[in-house]
Amino acid sequence: MYLEVLLPSILALYALYKKKITLSGVIFAWVLGIIILTWGGYLAFTALALVFLLTIFTDKIKKTKKDKTRDIKQMISNVLTASICIVIYYLTENNIFYIMYYAVIASSLSDTMASSIGTLSKKRPINIFTQKKLKTGEPGGVTLLGLLASLLGGIIIGLIYLFSQLNISNFILISLMGLVGSLFDSILGTLFEGKYICQACGIKTEDKLHCNLPTNLIEGYASIDNNMVNLLNNIFIFILSYILLY
Repeated sequence: MYLEVLLPSILALYALYKKKITLSGVIFAWVLGIIILTWGGYLAFTALALVFLLTIFTDKIKKTKKDKTRDIKQMISNVLTASICIVIYYLTENNIFYIMYYAVIASSLSDTMASSIGTLSKKRPINIFTQKKLKTGEPGGVTLLGLLASLLGGIIIGLIYLFSQLNISNFILISLMGLVGSLFDSILGTLFEGKYICQACGIKTEDKLHCNLPTNLIEGYASIDNNMVNLLNNIFIFILSYILLY
């Protein structure tokens, strides 16, 4: 039990030191980290830790604005669904939910890598439906580089699973769920995420406050922000991977 508390504590303290997560967010993620490590094992926790570390790394190379300090809402939207998979796996001893955990984690990492690495593309992102070119970093935009990055994210998590259970078909499924999750995230961002225009500079943004002024909603729904999109995406991968595995 010593390591089950120590390892998540190290990760939590590092997050506080780097000022990447608020205190409430760190406490929430710390508790979920203990649950994942205790009931899911070291490889499951490694996948979670790798998502956190790669998120920090890819955020540094983004060409658009860097991510703000993450709060408890972002921890809920990105980690809770995967944690539920581990809890159900522990209670039922059904291996399907262990695989689903990796599928959901792969989706989170793939979306993060697509959003960050995709900004390095020399070509502007396009609307997934209309093929219209968008500004770099605009919600719902996709690039070929971003799609390749999302596939890489899925493969990384799939390889961690492969160390746990040598099952190639499940490795392929986990890898593809990362790509599918990234695409579904773009679809949700395009169709439903709230998009605003700044009253001062006229820039299109997903923030409700820009240039210290409230922005005006021009597309999507105010109740659906990036956190909600991530949560819905994780739930979608949870359901889809269960259907495919069952």
